[in-house]
Amino acid sequence: MTAETLLQRCQDLAAAHGCGSQECAPGPETSEAESLIGFFQLFRPDGEKLEGLYDGVDVGDELSERLEFLFRVAGENRRPQGGRDAYFIVRNSPKLPLEHAELFAAQWLEGLRDVATSVGDSATAERLRVPPKIRFLEGLPPKHPRDPDEQVPLLKCIQNDCSKLTQKVTPPGSLAELMAKAYYFIACDAMLRDFLMWPLFREATAITDPLRGYFMLWVHGVKFRIFQDDQIDFYLPRS
Repeated sequence: MTAETLLQRCQDLAAAHGCGSQECAPGPETSEAESLIGFFQLFRPDGEKLEGLYDGVDVGDELSERLEFLFRVAGENRRPQGGRDAYFIVRNSPKLPLEHAELFAAQWLEGLRDVATSVGDSATAERLRVPPKIRFLEGLPPKHPRDPDEQVPLLKCIQNDCSKLTQKVTPPGSLAELMAKAYYFIACDAMLRDFLMWPLFREATAITDPLRGYFMLWVHGVKFRIFQDDQIDFYLPRS
């Protein structure tokens, strides 16, 4: 399947879902990828009408399975106070045993290092060669500093450098390039994006599934914060 065919299929599905009006049409300056921002939100809460999206794609079944899992764990998009979520949020996270959280966190960091090595980003791979200390806390996490000058190098590595790794194996005009923004804006989360799209990157990287650990943390409502250059804090939802 070409990117043009997939774009048309997305547009057809959106129109069939009631988003074919002028209000839903992209502006004249909008790129094809940007026109799909918010695409997956149209199909909340169950995603059933996305059936057939990836028919004809070699890894289509895997891509669809990941989307089905996403819709299932995020569930209803109505807020308790009224209105709807703009992004996918797991509100009723299943309890995660600490030993499982530790395993998923270690798998995620190891996976990032492997991806960096595979795509030739030696600086990022070296930065992650010695895993940072991992600490688990409970409750709502504080916010990261917004000022780049107040952000430690490890945070910049994870948030900035690691979020761009898959771009190095994304050919211009490919399905991955077309869908990247739609996937990113599921939750404004590059790690979630890359996990959901990983079947498209597997052959180029020869890595099976490096971000599954991150996804499992996300499913259970675990968030990471980095305030020290040798440590990552993971916040578990309060019991």
